[in-house]
Amino acid sequence: MKPNRVTPLPLLNQIVYSSGSIAFNMMERMILLYAAFYYLPPREYGLAELFPSKTYYGFFTIFGLAVVLGRVFDAVSDPVVAALSDNSKARVGRRKLFMLASGVPLALTAALIFSPPYTGVENVANGVWLGVMMALFYVFFTGYANPFLALVSELGQNQSIRINLSTFIAALGLVGVALVTVAFPLLTARLQAGGMAIRASYRWSAFIFAAIACIIAYLSTLGFKEKKHCLPGEPVNMGVLESLKKTYAVKHFITFLSGELFMMFCVNIITLGLMYYAVVIFKREQEFMTVIAGAALGGSMLCFPLVNMLAKKYGKKKIMLIAVAVLSAATFAFFLLSFNMSGLFFYLGLAVLVVCGFPLAALSTLLYSTTADIAREDALRTGIKREAMFYGARALPLKLVIALSGLVFGFLISTFGKDIANPLGVQLSLLVVSVVSLFGLYCFYRYPEEKVLESLHFHEARLLQQQDSAGAAGSLDVDAAN
Repeated sequence: MKPNRVTPLPLLNQIVYSSGSIAFNMMERMILLYAAFYYLPPREYGLAELFPSKTYYGFFTIFGLAVVLGRVFDAVSDPVVAALSDNSKARVGRRKLFMLASGVPLALTAALIFSPPYTGVENVANGVWLGVMMALFYVFFTGYANPFLALVSELGQNQSIRINLSTFIAALGLVGVALVTVAFPLLTARLQAGGMAIRASYRWSAFIFAAIACIIAYLSTLGFKEKKHCLPGEPVNMGVLESLKKTYAVKHFITFLSGELFMMFCVNIITLGLMYYAVVIFKREQEFMTVIAGAALGGSMLCFPLVNMLAKKYGKKKIMLIAVAVLSAATFAFFLLSFNMSGLFFYLGLAVLVVCGFPLAALSTLLYSTTADIAREDALRTGIKREAMFYGARALPLKLVIALSGLVFGFLISTFGKDIANPLGVQLSLLVVSVVSLFGLYCFYRYPEEKVLESLHFHEARLLQQQDSAGAAGSLDVDAAN
């Protein structure tokens, strides 16, 4: 079969496709930012906890177990969705089919997480509801996000486009996070000012934001055509376990994935803690979370062009190493400042959050593009296009680690305190992030980026030669026929 020359994805289409990141980041971050606060609010708000916050068997909490249940379903569904997508023969496209099918149920389950059966009293049934809705949400989340991310290596026909796509996905993803972080509490405050109860304001806001995210999720699918912008994706005819086994046999993928696991643990701890940092450490109202999140997100948005430029010039690995080192140092400094967040230290704390914008921009951009490099290199070298499975294999342990971070965070705040009078649990979460980041730094240091890119560039150059030869042969055939 002659290689087909694909049409490179234009810049505007790159942005439209990448906007899907706004959608799933909005919905997931809405849950991560507000679910813990919704079900287990600080005592200062005078609201009943919706289920017991006590610790069972010395470590487990209902909130932590609900998060684990969601992440277990997430982890199991990822390789299944990846294999189904890799093997799909859908005319609309093997990736687009799953994105189209998952948008509505994804938004609906995100909103229903904030509509438990008992909204004003403590009841274990609320914990069961949270666990079930989390499980369903992450099944549909996988159905959309896994094929979406697999397209980075398929639409990214060269290193520059892959970095561009990853930058747009990361930047627009942060736009989604910013909308939820800044606009969501503003909306709840406006609803409360109009006389609505606190939890009712969260429920209505959740449905409004989920509806907006759903519309964006479908707009993203208009930005690309797989038959036009991707190499032909022949079904790989490979089962889930066999494809997983082949993926995990790629040693440099495992090395890089190990670093990502440590970093995702850290990022999720910070996300779960944002509301508590605002109320417990800075000792401000819940709306102040928009300020601390805005400081980090604003710093991150300013750094995206810099990260894009530096990664193309010096390589992604070097920038990731610097980013992780900065994150470790910044969170340790924030931990020290958290014991006296007044006067000058208050502003130093905000400055540290701005500095955290650089590692946030670097990691959110370069983790995606590096995984795309690995998946594309394997596809071109072996001739078997299993790009989705690399994201499925990546997500399988990744989601379990995120579940573990939920357990750890729940343990910290339940055991050591989550209130202004007893803030140690919230403070210790920062120290945990600082220490765990160092393990991620070591793993990224061991990733052989130069070797992977050398192989990738070789196979991309050979593919272009084959396409040019096929084109020349086709022209000769036409001339001969004439």
